[in-house]
Amino acid sequence: MPRILLAEDDEIMRISIYDRLRKHGWQVDEAEDGLKAMALYEKNQYHLIISDIRMPGMDGLTLLGNIRKHNQETDVIIMTAYGSVDDAIKCLRMGAADYILKPFDLDDLIIRATRLLSHQAVRARCEILEATCRQTHDKELFGTSEAMQQVYSLIAQAAPTNATILITGESGTGKELAARAIHNASPRRDKPFVSINCAAIPEGLMESELFGHERGAFTGADQRRKGKFELADGGTLLLDELGDLPGPLQAKLLRVLQESQFERVGGSKSIRVDVRILACTSKDLTKEVTAGRFRQDLLYRLQVIPLRMPPLREHKEDIDELCHAFIKEFNALHGRSARITRETIQCLKQYDFPGNTRELRNLMERASVLCRGPQIIPGDLPFELTHKTDHLDADFNLSARLAVAEKEFLLTALRQSNGNRTEAARLLGISRKNLWEKMKSYSLE
Repeated sequence: MPRILLAEDDEIMRISIYDRLRKHGWQVDEAEDGLKAMALYEKNQYHLIISDIRMPGMDGLTLLGNIRKHNQETDVIIMTAYGSVDDAIKCLRMGAADYILKPFDLDDLIIRATRLLSHQAVRARCEILEATCRQTHDKELFGTSEAMQQVYSLIAQAAPTNATILITGESGTGKELAARAIHNASPRRDKPFVSINCAAIPEGLMESELFGHERGAFTGADQRRKGKFELADGGTLLLDELGDLPGPLQAKLLRVLQESQFERVGGSKSIRVDVRILACTSKDLTKEVTAGRFRQDLLYRLQVIPLRMPPLREHKEDIDELCHAFIKEFNALHGRSARITRETIQCLKQYDFPGNTRELRNLMERASVLCRGPQIIPGDLPFELTHKTDHLDADFNLSARLAVAEKEFLLTALRQSNGNRTEAARLLGISRKNLWEKMKSYSLE
């Protein structure tokens, strides 16, 4: 909710404006002079300041100047009953966002305030898009297996609430995709979705990344910067790989989760935010608590709703759908038209995929780019994978092993000859009739 500071020494005018702003749904603090307004500004974070130009203690221009020394983000509207062109120019040069003459229609003030707050929302949205523009947001969860149906069911139940969700699972199982699905199914879907990888940022910079910093807070902090919590205000914040968050920041994070407010690094103002927290980790946080590396109270606070993403080996029936989805994606990306054979999918289903869905996706990109024919066959898969598959399928039976090897050679020769059977027979050193008979026995078209 936007927070506004109203500074006006005329009591009747102040009450009238205050009531109208509150009626519009904004949080408003009021001050009857410039000194009190400055004291409130130093204590709190405001989106907009509406100030009279002439007040006891400190006038509006001095208040504006003090604000602009440290803050270029909060907009200021100056009100005056003694307007002139010179005053207006001076206010705008000092950084005022707008200038309004008394008496004025309160509807006019509301329109001006709404416009400025809307521009702030657009700027915040642009910052988020700039920070995440290299990420791909059009990916989604796939799978119709029982394991994935349980995931979808929990997301459908939990997404419409504001409950904190802890998403666990092995690396590559799609924890971030689940978090995006939760956000997209929530009432916050039109608000920012901000993600931060706690394992990828050095410990010394993590606090600034989360909570932002003031100008001069440390060496190199030449300007104020918003943290992820501020950027996600009104929306969702994903704490990825939360198990790697340093101990001192765990305590500060717990306080923010409990109070919904924090201070920037080097600052003293309390900044209140409305953020839904989602957390992901590939670590067993219960073991981390036992080892003393993770706070138990923070785990309780985060694990309001636990969501486990199943490893791919537990829902191999989804490999078929996943393969076709990935190949479609990479065909469009690389200008290809590859297809995958059922034999190749069966080979993949014999593999346990320690890298889970991410490993399968990488395999499909490799195969779709390197396959020489129109189809992805088992020979286009890594040798280690097909070798292990053949070994399991043959079950140490020599004739079965030879049959698998013969079929692979037939497919490789046909691929290299682009389906020309005469050329394939020549490569294999057999007659065209013999090739046709072998293709028929292995159901090869």
